[in-house]
Amino acid sequence: MVYVCDNCSSLFSWTCGQDRCPNCGKRMVRSANAVEQREFASRMAERIRTEYAEEPRYPNLVETEISMVNSFTFKLPATALQIDSSMIVDVLVEYGENSANREELIGNVWARKAGGVTMRFLLPIRLPAQQGEPPKDMINRIFAALNENKTFKTKLFDFVSGQLHGSNSN
Repeated sequence: MVYVCDNCSSLFSWTCGQDRCPNCGKRMVRSANAVEQREFASRMAERIRTEYAEEPRYPNLVETEISMVNSFTFKLPATALQIDSSMIVDVLVEYGENSANREELIGNVWARKAGGVTMRFLLPIRLPAQQGEPPKDMINRIFAALNENKTFKTKLFDFVSGQLHGSNSN
């Protein structure tokens, strides 16, 4: 459980409740609210990264394979998902030829609240490749596949619901 001291603003974690701040010793300890808990988690993650980070490693460029990746975006109002809200969602689709199987078109679908900073991965998408297909036709085919994909609709609904209930505010 995460706690905060109202005297010195120290954030700390205890498995069993104590009534004194480990920093200043005062008895002005209370359970941390959601914002304070996120701050504590962020500080702990940064501390772990700092303590255990390795030196950066760079790939051997001779051993890499370059693939072309294209993308497109579209905006979707929450009302399109039968959610009563004025929220707009930006959906980003990155797509390209599967380097392991040249007969497959693959992509990743991401979402974020319009104006938000962080993208949330929703799902991968796979379609058969069509030799010589113009990019516009490829985009239309991917968009049509998403429009009929129940998993996409469910994950997008869950994403919007989470944004509205504050679990992933951006």
